[in-house]
Amino acid sequence: MVNIMKSKIISPSRIHMGLIDLNGSIGRVDGGIGITLNNPNFIIEGKESSDIEIEFDKNITDKNITNNEIEKRIYDISKKVLEYIGEKGIYLKIKSVIPQHSGLGSGTQMALSTGKLISLIYQKELDSKTLSTITGRGGTSGIGVNAFEKGGFIVDGGHSFGKGKDKEDFRPSSASKNVRAPPVLFRHDFNWDVVLTIPKGESIYGNKEVDIFKKYCPIPLNETQKICHLILMKMMPAIIENDISSFGEVVNKLQYIGFKKVELGLQKDIVKELLETLQKVSYSGLSSFGPTIYSICDGKDSVKNVVETSKEFFDKYRIDGDIIITKGNNRGFDVK
Repeated sequence: MVNIMKSKIISPSRIHMGLIDLNGSIGRVDGGIGITLNNPNFIIEGKESSDIEIEFDKNITDKNITNNEIEKRIYDISKKVLEYIGEKGIYLKIKSVIPQHSGLGSGTQMALSTGKLISLIYQKELDSKTLSTITGRGGTSGIGVNAFEKGGFIVDGGHSFGKGKDKEDFRPSSASKNVRAPPVLFRHDFNWDVVLTIPKGESIYGNKEVDIFKKYCPIPLNETQKICHLILMKMMPAIIENDISSFGEVVNKLQYIGFKKVELGLQKDIVKELLETLQKVSYSGLSSFGPTIYSICDGKDSVKNVVETSKEFFDKYRIDGDIIITKGNNRGFDVK
C-alpha cells in the first residue's frame, strides 16, 4: 500500500430526484433515484497531526451556513473516524464547499470526504459503506453514498421495513442510526448537461425534517406504484437508449406524486413558480427538499435557454440566487 501522508479529495455533489417508496406495505421502504454532478464540489486537504485542526481557504463563504457550523460538523466527523481507526489527530484544510441545505448532498459528501481522507492518510482506507455507518449517512437514501463512490445515475433499493428490520418507522438519514446503506439496483453513466437554479427558498433539515416524515408518511400505495412504473419502464430504459425526452418526461411527472409532492409543497410559492416556469423550457425538478431546481438539457442551446429563463425570473422578482452549469460525474470522488 502507498504511504499517503498528505492528500486531497475532490467530492462530487448530487441531485436527489426522489424517494421511491414511503409506503412500506411490502416490507421495504425508501429507495431513491439521483444523478452525480461534476460541480459544485467539496474539496478537502489533510495531513497527520497530533490534534484535530481545521482551516478554511479565504474564499469560502456559504450563504446558508457559517464556517463555524461547517467546522463543528467536520470536527465531529473527524473525531468519530479517528476514534474508529485508533488515531488522535488530523490537520484538515477546506478548499471548497457544496452549498449547504440546498438539496445537493453537502452533508453526505462532507462526511464521506472527511472520513475517506483521514483513513487514507493513516493507511486504513475505509470503504464508503463503513464510513457511512460511522458518520451516520445513508439512513434514508443511498444516492449520496453511491454518488461519492461510483458516480452516474443511480437507483437504490432502500431498506427492509418492519419490526426487527433495518427500519421500523419513517425517518430521514439524520435520525436513522446504525442503518445499512441501501443496495444499488441500477447505475448508468449520465452524459446530459444540467443547469442548477438555486433561489433562496425554504430549507428543510434537522428536527424539522423528522417532523415532516412523521406527518406525511405513509404515502398512498397507488402513488408509490406509479413512481415505480415510471422509473422501471420509462426512466431506466430512456437513459440506456439516450432518450432525453422520455427521461425528462418522467422528471417532470415525478414532481407531483409521492413524497416529492410533499417536498415541493413545503417550498415558498416563488420556488414553485420557478419550477413551473423552467418546465416550460426544459425538464426540471426539485432536488431533495430544495430549494435547488435542476434542469436536464440536451446541448448548448437548451442550456442557454434555461440560464436565460432563470436570470429573467430572478430579475423579475428581484430575488437572490445562483445559476450553475454542470454535467454528470461518472466516476465518484477523486484523490489527488
